[in-house]
Amino acid sequence: MLLGTAAWSEGPVERRALVGRLASGRLADLNRIEAIRLRKLGEGDPERLAEALVPSSLRRLLEGGPRALARAKQTLAYAEKWDRRDTLPASLAPLPDFVDLLPCLPRPSALHRADGAALDRLAVRGPGAELAELPRPGLAVLGLAGGGVAGFCLALEEGGGALLGAWMVDAWPEGNLELRAGAARRSTPLGAWEGLELPVLRPGEVLLLPAPKLKPLQELLPGAEVRVAVAFETLVLRAGPEGIHPTVH
Repeated sequence: MLLGTAAWSEGPVERRALVGRLASGRLADLNRIEAIRLRKLGEGDPERLAEALVPSSLRRLLEGGPRALARAKQTLAYAEKWDRRDTLPASLAPLPDFVDLLPCLPRPSALHRADGAALDRLAVRGPGAELAELPRPGLAVLGLAGGGVAGFCLALEEGGGALLGAWMVDAWPEGNLELRAGAARRSTPLGAWEGLELPVLRPGEVLLLPAPKLKPLQELLPGAEVRVAVAFETLVLRAGPEGIHPTVH
């Protein structure tokens, strides 16, 4: 299951919501779809109940614990069946071209490095961000109510904050982590983190795992595209207008 946060225009207003990625590539508005599902089941006040069961915020979903995560998975499965019938309205599942993908968790409850050092939880950016330093990509762990792990996302520490990918996957991802910039390619198996002991996390807390030891990039020219990829996502970033050199940060 892939969960994220997206924003799109609905006339003069902006909708910002928890979304799940469908097999077709469309992004399911899980809160609204859950409300419709509850209405069809005859539940009273389905919008209010949906906001409690599958809220429109990933952070609030994580605060709901394992039961809320399981409910979101049910709603996503319902949306998948609806989408396969080709009758799921665009208002409930827009195409990615019509939305802005945000960091999967735009406002974590806390943000830490693996060594316990606190980072600025308000300094979180996501897809399309402009890099100010040479990237050292890795993974982050997202906390779930009850002290468990909700899932994992792409992450790069940046200054006192972090860049997070658009998607949280709810199981340990397989394959490789790849960094690409022009002709330069770096890769490492995600199994490099196997056996790492994780502390108890608060719901909505983001913990950056130690960055793997990839050969560093020599430099990035102004505006150079940088891609950080795993099986479930390719995070596209760009170097700033002055470029980035190893000795200049």
